Amino acid sequence: MGLHFNLVGMFGLCMVTMLWQAAWGNSWLIAFALCCLWLCWCWRKHKSLVPDAILLTAFLMNLWYVLGSWGNVRQHDYFNFFMHADYFIRHDFFLSRPIDYLQEAYFQPPLWGLICALITKLMMVLGYSKELGFDFVRFISLFAVSGCGIIFWRIIKLFDIRENIRLGIFTLFVFLPINGIMANLVNNDTMVYFLMMLVIYQTFLWFENGSWRQVFYISGLLFLGAMIKFSALMLMPALGILGLYKLIKSPNKLSSKLWGQFFVVGVSAVLGFSWGILLLYHGLPLTPPPLNNEYQSIAQYGFFEKMFITDMVAVPFADVRAGQLEPNVWISLIKTSLFGEWTWKSLFLGYVLYALGIILAVAVVGSFIFLFRKKFADNVAYNIFFVVLVISVLGAWGNFWIDYPYFCSTEFRYVIILLPMSMLWLAFYLQNKSLPNVLNYTLAGGVFLMIFARFMLYLYTI
Repeated sequence: MGLHFNLVGMFGLCMVTMLWQAAWGNSWLIAFALCCLWLCWCWRKHKSLVPDAILLTAFLMNLWYVLGSWGNVRQHDYFNFFMHADYFIRHDFFLSRPIDYLQEAYFQPPLWGLICALITKLMMVLGYSKELGFDFVRFISLFAVSGCGIIFWRIIKLFDIRENIRLGIFTLFVFLPINGIMANLVNNDTMVYFLMMLVIYQTFLWFENGSWRQVFYISGLLFLGAMIKFSALMLMPALGILGLYKLIKSPNKLSSKLWGQFFVVGVSAVLGFSWGILLLYHGLPLTPPPLNNEYQSIAQYGFFEKMFITDMVAVPFADVRAGQLEPNVWISLIKTSLFGEWTWKSLFLGYVLYALGIILAVAVVGSFIFLFRKKFADNVAYNIFFVVLVISVLGAWGNFWIDYPYFCSTEFRYVIILLPMSMLWLAFYLQNKSLPNVLNYTLAGGVFLMIFARFMLYLYTI
């Protein structure tokens, strides 16, 4: 059973939907029609449509959420990224003096601002104001989230995982609420998430075949990711571990091919950080200074309080504007992965989803511990990869909320690359455990209940 929808098709679907929405509105209907046509074609051509149906249903739910929301309602950094796009529109898409951009547009690398400016300018040509046109950037995020689903399927297909587990984990992944939240963002987190997943997929392919083709993909994607956000380079320690393992196992430690590949990837990483070097050269910090953020400050809490405090654990939402600040950074990850940073209207369904999220978090942590007991895919290199990735991502995230002591720095979007990887090692755990049928049905019911609760929350809110 395979997934036939690809990245090119998903990009085309998102662009057609965006242009239809801009010209006539009601784009959910045209998207639904196109998805149905694709599923009919899959059935006639391949007699298999389950993975495609799962992916496209999740896509339609995310699209429904995007169309029912405004970009500047449910995220903190909206106007910072509007400034990026506005800068490029006013300067004819040219970065002639980087110091002007640095002083005017909040320290971010320029590539995402340029992409946003292109979309905004297109909408301005179609008659929208600059502000309304910028809101269509969310269709690029919608593509990136949907593309993550496609890549995740390809990653999980690389390993010998039973079909029922593969389908269950794939369904859980694409329907998790954080993907809908990420699809509605105008900031750069969703696109860098997509590019990081592509890097991991190409790295796994390279680890198996050692091809130069994968090396050039990895290098290009790393550079593009870093030009969108520095966090793309969080992957480097884990990628380095796989490279080191391959070198140790290589019969020829002086292989010019292997060292040449290391050099190409290393150069792309250095070039990717060139914007950070430019910031430091001009005496600007890599982490921007706080501005009018006191209402969401967690500076009054000590380090151990942030790690263990439970004052707000019984409240499912983390809406700082409503006084529901979550100081516990671990609980913040769970809450923001389910609800973002605002309050939903249905408190009961919020508690249902919150309870399911806690159960899933416990399952993910437990299955991660299982990696220390059994080789993943009969190769300990993957176990080491996962461990190093977790350490590097959580380390970078921890450093961020220490340097920038605000609730927004503790959100799940900063560690979201761990989501597909945690689903992968959870699938590995389920593959190696003989669970009773009752528990299997319970797990399936939990996935369905999570999807239903998410649907009902959106229904009551947008």
